[in-house]
Amino acid sequence: MLRAVLKDDRLISFGEYDPDEYRSIAQALASENCIVNAVAQIIDMGADRSSEGEIYKVVSEYLKRSI
Repeated sequence: MLRAVLKDDRLISFGEYDPDEYRSIAQALASENCIVNAVAQIIDMGADRSSEGEIYKVVSEYLKRSI
């Protein structure tokens, strides 16, 4: 799932990253690129069956701190 999302041309253009650098959730979660990291957080929390509200809150706070 991560690789499919990160290969989106609009995301690549916006986030200015190389999707081939991220082969695992762990690599993406460790990334300093806030777009890559946010996508990884969303996917990771979704896999843990977190609520949409909880995912939104965590990712929003991360983006506020990072941007």
